[in-house]
Amino acid sequence: MTSSLSTPSASPAALAELEQGLEHLKVANYYLRVALDQVTDGVIIVDSESLDTKSGQRVLFSNAAAAMLAGADPDSGLRGLGLNDLVAGAKDSATLQQSLRLAVEQGGCHECECQLQSLRTRAPVPSKWRVRAVFNSMRKLLNFTILISPAAQAATPAPAPKPEPRPAVDDLDAQSAQLRKENLAALAQGIAHDVNNLLGPVTVRLSALIQQVQEHPGLAHELQLVFAGLKRAKQFTSQVVTASKSSPRRLEPTDIISLIRDTVEFAGAGSNVHVHVRNDDNLRQAIADPVKLSQVLQNLVMNGIQAMPCGGYMDVQASNLMVGSAGDGKLKPGRHVHILVRDRGCGIAKENLDRLFRESFTTKADGNGIGLTTCKRFIDEMGGDIRVTSTPNIGTEFSVYLPAAEGSDTRSLIPANAPPVPLKHGKGKVLIVDDEDDLRKVAHMILTRCGYEVVQCDNGQDAVRIYQSLFRTGTPPDVVLMDLTLRGGMNGTETASEILHLDPDARIVCTSGSVTEEVQMVFLERGFVGVLPKPYEAGELTQMVHRIATMMKRH
Repeated sequence: MTSSLSTPSASPAALAELEQGLEHLKVANYYLRVALDQVTDGVIIVDSESLDTKSGQRVLFSNAAAAMLAGADPDSGLRGLGLNDLVAGAKDSATLQQSLRLAVEQGGCHECECQLQSLRTRAPVPSKWRVRAVFNSMRKLLNFTILISPAAQAATPAPAPKPEPRPAVDDLDAQSAQLRKENLAALAQGIAHDVNNLLGPVTVRLSALIQQVQEHPGLAHELQLVFAGLKRAKQFTSQVVTASKSSPRRLEPTDIISLIRDTVEFAGAGSNVHVHVRNDDNLRQAIADPVKLSQVLQNLVMNGIQAMPCGGYMDVQASNLMVGSAGDGKLKPGRHVHILVRDRGCGIAKENLDRLFRESFTTKADGNGIGLTTCKRFIDEMGGDIRVTSTPNIGTEFSVYLPAAEGSDTRSLIPANAPPVPLKHGKGKVLIVDDEDDLRKVAHMILTRCGYEVVQCDNGQDAVRIYQSLFRTGTPPDVVLMDLTLRGGMNGTETASEILHLDPDARIVCTSGSVTEEVQMVFLERGFVGVLPKPYEAGELTQMVHRIATMMKRH
């Protein structure tokens, strides 16, 4: 009598739980890669053991910034290279290897300076390397995480560091604070990217809807107020991405009149307080960051409204101001713009005025005091000043002073209450590649209504397959709208590269919530014919598609 042995199989419930866990890991890895690719410093993770004596530790992961600093292809990155392959010579290699050893001995971080070898130009780049040894709970060394940033000034490579005693607690605290700062920057950019994706479908649909209800002025006006709020949110998320990077946003001539009217209308919507806006007829433009200035004014107006729960009147006034040769506190001699925000509320007690702009001070039961502190920091960054006077039971006046622009008529901030960009009808075939289902479906609907034939998918593999199929039949898409972060194994740049390899004349537009003005040229140099940052309006979408489809004919 023979007996058969059977291998027990997992239950359907166990398999479903395993699949769900794998999907969660996949999603977590996806968002982690997106966040790390938006960090401005180069980030590499290397093996804890040397690949060989010549190449050193093997690179396990690198973000986009590391690949660009090293002159490598951003799509393939640095994976598989040895750590010593990235430095200029034996002396730099010794410096870096010594830093790795010290990071292990000190149980944390170590910094050194050595030259990064460009794989493209072979030119050495003086750089700072911040090495962190990563241990598990049993204190076993797992790998090294290294942040690379170009040195502020070119310098000769530092000599190999001598072994030092364990760093002081203050040094470790400073390193920990720096790491938290870097992590928060990456997190902020990742959140801004996700918020832009959430705003996308609403912005596209609402901008199209406003143009359909113009025969109902009341409804159109209400929708326009909502649309203005979305445009403000778009500007704020753009500011988050810019502020998280190493280079701050440039100050520029700003149309104060339009900015005040847009901000006041949005901040005062739905309240029982009437805000009266006045300005000099020949008001100068101010040198400012328009997005941050809008936030400051919105904060001041909303504070005034909250101080007047029974309703009433507020004033927002803008006037020219000349500061004399002796200056005025922080204000330098010369032309300025003065913005006054006056409420008729409960006022602020005298003993609290000096504390008003300090961190975490507030007299509100549910407040945290950070609003006015942030306002002051923003205005200081613009080279201006903010001051306050108040009388209990009479009201409060905030004065914002900014340097005036000289002889510029450029309006740097598009008014938030400007009507949506008009739709543009046309003909042609469009392939939409985007993993945001709602946005993809809304874009499909808008383009179809405007006369286009639309094909859509949510991952790179399907996009290449669809394009290849249409290309072989002689009917390739006239325009491809390509998101950068996609489901599956291929991202947007990898997918675009595959399509361009198949058809060098392919016309691919980069659509993403994380592409700032500063890096748009990078994508144009890599084969994209246009950049359409998210969240975009329906009119911006159709205008871009029409321009690409009609102005870039195939030869």
